[in-house]
Amino acid sequence: MRQLMAVLVLALCLTSTTTVVAEESVEQHWLKRTILVEERTAIWCPSCAEIDPELSMVAKGHGARAAIVGLHVDDAFENEASLARIEYQMKTDGSVYGTPTFFVDGMKTAEGYDSWTDVQKRILTQESIRQAPEDIAMTLIGQDVEITPPGYGQLTVMILEHGKKVPTGVDNPGEDTRDRVLVGMKVVDSMNNTSIYGDLQLPESWSIILIHEPIEGGEPYGVVEVSNQIWEIYEDDNLLQILATCILLGALVVFVPVKKFQNKEEE
Repeated sequence: MRQLMAVLVLALCLTSTTTVVAEESVEQHWLKRTILVEERTAIWCPSCAEIDPELSMVAKGHGARAAIVGLHVDDAFENEASLARIEYQMKTDGSVYGTPTFFVDGMKTAEGYDSWTDVQKRILTQESIRQAPEDIAMTLIGQDVEITPPGYGQLTVMILEHGKKVPTGVDNPGEDTRDRVLVGMKVVDSMNNTSIYGDLQLPESWSIILIHEPIEGGEPYGVVEVSNQIWEIYEDDNLLQILATCILLGALVVFVPVKKFQNKEEE
């Protein structure tokens, strides 16, 4: 009986644990109320070099609440995708900005190194008013991302590279790598018109962001990010603790001796 109880304890624990892991391996990913944070940045920018490592920590801390994108301009990482995305932003804000400049949900929010407080305030505001997104998903099949045309607006798929190595010989006041660099982008509108910018091939360490947004620019309707980063897979830090606790409980059920009390008649 005790062995049966131990098996039941472990089975219950492993059932919940397996569910958490399985959710991360599902190929279809639906839009969420995630807030989109886009940073115009450059390798040579001293303020950007200081803030970028902190943004990586912030991205991990926010989890699914915020998706942070690095749009590189006027440097070795500038590409068709980053330029096309800035062109999209300029549909609603044609001003010229320096680096770093942050756009939160399509609106220019802050500029400069000490801007994160304003960005954080905007994130919290957007979280409180963001409506539920449409039931739209992207499907990952191997290295390919499949989407269907939306009923309105456009779907934008962003490919981000984590830990992208900075080329040698360039002006670089920061670390040898940059995180969350936009390297490729695909845009599909409601008429199935499709535009591709940059490289859609998934790098070794990647994130994919799906955005449902107006064609004319502005605040997105819904956003979701998926990644092959380990911290994304084990986003719940309690996962291993739960498993260890379950194993301990199972062992206690099996090995802790049980006192047998004799009744008076047996005595």
